[in-house]
Amino acid sequence: MITYVIDTNFFVNLQRSINLGKNKEEVVENFVKLVRASVKEEKCEFLTTPEAAKEIRSFFETHPSAIDDLMGVITIASPSLTNIHLDATLFYELVREIGVRLYKGLRVAEEPIKEIVSKHPDNSPETAQTYIGSLREKYRRATREGFLDSTTDLGLILLARERDATLVTSDNGLLEWARKFGCKEMTPELLSQKVKSL
Repeated sequence: MITYVIDTNFFVNLQRSINLGKNKEEVVENFVKLVRASVKEEKCEFLTTPEAAKEIRSFFETHPSAIDDLMGVITIASPSLTNIHLDATLFYELVREIGVRLYKGLRVAEEPIKEIVSKHPDNSPETAQTYIGSLREKYRRATREGFLDSTTDLGLILLARERDATLVTSDNGLLEWARKFGCKEMTPELLSQKVKSL
C-alpha cells in the first residue's frame, strides 16, 4: 500500500494549479471522488495529523459536508514522539536557525518604526496602521518563510518519517526540513496526476 501524508495546502493553495477544481470545495469534492475506491480497496492511504486536520477544518467551516467527505478518505494519525530516534544535529541546526531568524525579524521590525519617526513626526492613526502592516509582513517573511515554523509542520514530517510515507506539500520551508529529516516528498501537482490515474 502506498501512503501519503497530506499538508493543508494541497486543498487550499489555489495559486498552484492541481486541476482538481476552481475553488477549494471543488478540489475536495473531486479528490474524494478520485481516491474513495482506492482507499477502500487499500491500494493507498492518505494521512494527516490532528493539528493539520483541525487546520483543514478551519478552511471549510461553511461547508461541513465537504470536510466530512474528506475525512472519510483521510486517516488522522499522530506520530509517536517517544519512539522516533533522530540525529541531534537536526535540532542543533533548528535551534541555530531559530536564533538567526528571530534576530533578522527584530532588525526588519525596526525599519518601519525608524521611517515613521523620520518622515512623519505627527502621525495619523491611518499612517501608523500602514507602517504596522508593513512591519508585520516583513517580519513574517524574515522569520517564517522557508522555515519549519509550527508544530503542525513538524508533526507532518515526523508522521511521514515514522510511516515511511510520502509527504505532499508546496510549503518550501516544510519541504526543506522534510529533506533534512530524510522524508520522501511529492508536489501537490504530481499527487493530483497520480490520483487521476488510480
